[in-house]
Amino acid sequence: MKGNGPINQARRILGRVAADDFVGRADELRQIVLHPHDSGEGRGLLLVMAPSAGVSELLRQSYDQLFHRREDIVPIYFALTRGETTNASAAIEFLNTFLLQYVAFRRNEPSLCEASLTLKDLVQLSAPADLEWIEGLVEGYNRERFSNDDRAFVRFCLSAPQRVPKRHGRPYVIVDVAQLAGSLGGHGDLATEMLRIFCRSNLPFAVAGLRRQVLDAAHRASCNFESMDILRLGKLGDEDARRLVEHVAIRQGVVINEETRDLLVQQFESSPFFVSALLQAARERNVALVTYLHCEQLYVDELMGGRIQRYYASLLEGIAPQPETRRALVGMLFETTVGEGRKSPFEAWRKRLPLDTDQLEQLLHSLHIQEFVNWDGANIEAGGGTATWKDFLKVRYRLDILNEPRALVVADTITDALKGAPHTMARHYRRVTTPGLRALLARFDCQLVPQSLFHFDQFSSRHKELSTEEISSRLDRETDLMRLPQLVHVASCVAFSSELQQGIDEERCIVAHTFEGATYTDANQVIWLVAEVESKLEADRNLTEMWCQRLERLALSSGFDRTRIWLISNEGFSEEALRAISKRDGYASSRQQVELLTARISENQVTPQQSLEPDEFVMILPMGEDNELLAAATGEQIARRLNFGPEAISQIKHAIVEAHINAAEHSLSPDRKIYQRFRVENDKLIVTISSRGVLPSNLAQNPARGTKEDETEAVKERRGWGLKLIRSLMDEVEFERVDEGTRLRMTKYLR
Repeated sequence: MKGNGPINQARRILGRVAADDFVGRADELRQIVLHPHDSGEGRGLLLVMAPSAGVSELLRQSYDQLFHRREDIVPIYFALTRGETTNASAAIEFLNTFLLQYVAFRRNEPSLCEASLTLKDLVQLSAPADLEWIEGLVEGYNRERFSNDDRAFVRFCLSAPQRVPKRHGRPYVIVDVAQLAGSLGGHGDLATEMLRIFCRSNLPFAVAGLRRQVLDAAHRASCNFESMDILRLGKLGDEDARRLVEHVAIRQGVVINEETRDLLVQQFESSPFFVSALLQAARERNVALVTYLHCEQLYVDELMGGRIQRYYASLLEGIAPQPETRRALVGMLFETTVGEGRKSPFEAWRKRLPLDTDQLEQLLHSLHIQEFVNWDGANIEAGGGTATWKDFLKVRYRLDILNEPRALVVADTITDALKGAPHTMARHYRRVTTPGLRALLARFDCQLVPQSLFHFDQFSSRHKELSTEEISSRLDRETDLMRLPQLVHVASCVAFSSELQQGIDEERCIVAHTFEGATYTDANQVIWLVAEVESKLEADRNLTEMWCQRLERLALSSGFDRTRIWLISNEGFSEEALRAISKRDGYASSRQQVELLTARISENQVTPQQSLEPDEFVMILPMGEDNELLAAATGEQIARRLNFGPEAISQIKHAIVEAHINAAEHSLSPDRKIYQRFRVENDKLIVTISSRGVLPSNLAQNPARGTKEDETEAVKERRGWGLKLIRSLMDEVEFERVDEGTRLRMTKYLR
């Protein structure tokens, strides 16, 4: 069949947004659309998604593309919802949807897809070539509907696509079961029955839902996994998620900025549903999201009674329909999540919840499907779910269990969210600037590397005050080499230890299972325990001992026999700290050593090329949280690209740190942000640091502006000393009034 041209192709049919506004799933969309062509007859596609990853719009966009292709593939999209009360009613809805979309496709009338038509109407609208088999299907439906065999009736409805004659198109059924997550009976059985029938047909199909839900249904349907493809949908990447926020904000007419955009991405863990829900709420309330305060106030409103509250409340009602059970479940989940022991036996849950064994098993299965808990049949481990789910759980616990005043809960939740926002973004910025431990360890595959990259004392004594090029050249000539092990599995420490689940960035503490020499024996198995410790200067003995003991406890509780501790600190380690690591036969490296190691074992090592044109890097950081170290680390990396010497790099870093401290102390900024711009030229590096309300008193035209009357002489003296230090470290220092504050421009020339 031929289409009607470009206008028809651009028209939305089932998609909720225009094709150009659909962000972040281009590869997955392509795979779904091409599946019936690439897979052969009767091959299924299972789309298994992480909770909150989003799948419905992806399926709708796939349907629209397939419809507009006008090929022999007839797309059918059907979503199982909680609105249907029985399997029979859901099966009837499936048959109606199938015939409606089939007729719409054959007539090339997209508007019919959303029409409310009876089976009699569809018979009348069907093309003459289809009339005979559609009349036969409807007659069979009317016979089966009034029989006493409900299961046979359900199977008849679900097998409707198989009744289409081959010359009349090949139906490609796309089923969305995500809304039914966790159901054991009712529609859960219907999803299983669907898979059983589809797997035995000679037609392509796709079934999408939560990963545990879909795979469980496929196993219960005894599907042959060799005849199916599996497409895993994780959360969106940061870049795609930022684009999503921008697109939705434009579509909803909501004003945002870069800071609030990034906050929404991180706070909602790139979830399309939660991002869209908050921006829709902002549109309805005519709220601009330009500060953390605006975002968190609206977030808490949604958490207390908006879309987010309704979403989780609906999930809980489906899992625990009885209010008494639901209340007890909230108490059990929250107390287990915040307690020291997150794992508890089945009997403990039976005592707390007023349910018989079968009901409790169904409830736990539903929680497991949603990944709120992990249940292995004997023990239940709580603490799963997103940060938004945990916020919701805490709110419900305080309101429903502790009976606290609503106003108090609202106020505390807003203040907690505001206090947490800078921490959320600081963790994100640190994660961006970390050495990429997981990716680095994933490359370990028996390579030979200089031993000094794992011993800070050796590296420091041999390569102190040398440029990066000189160090790399010397490393090439080193004869003391070590062979890296072969990595077989890598995961965050948080996945192994409940102690490390609080306050630890999961990307900065890694457990890596390896084999030395790629020889798979007990004697050659070594578990690497790797952590990046936070220290402004060289890590001292106390900090190092604390991390060593943490990792040793993790090894003991996990039953690890042979382990290797590897600690990484930005500036390396003190002599006492190195002795503590050496006592454990561990490794110690600075950030520079890790970067050199990464470059050496990278599959595609790229040497930075200097550009004849100026280049700029922009970075925005919240004040506090030692974020000046992130800016200093960025400045260091850029300076290394320009081949500044070690002494100059150290001066640049110290100047950036001092400038940050000065800005934070003087700032009258309402957004509590510091903006830095690194401008790279062939012979110099220009670092610009600004913040609203910043005006160093001893350098401004009006000394009184930007100071506080109650400042102590010691504070004034310290600030003056800091500014003098900046001048002594950099070649040029210039202050400039901009808008509501002052901009500090520092220049360092390459000599």
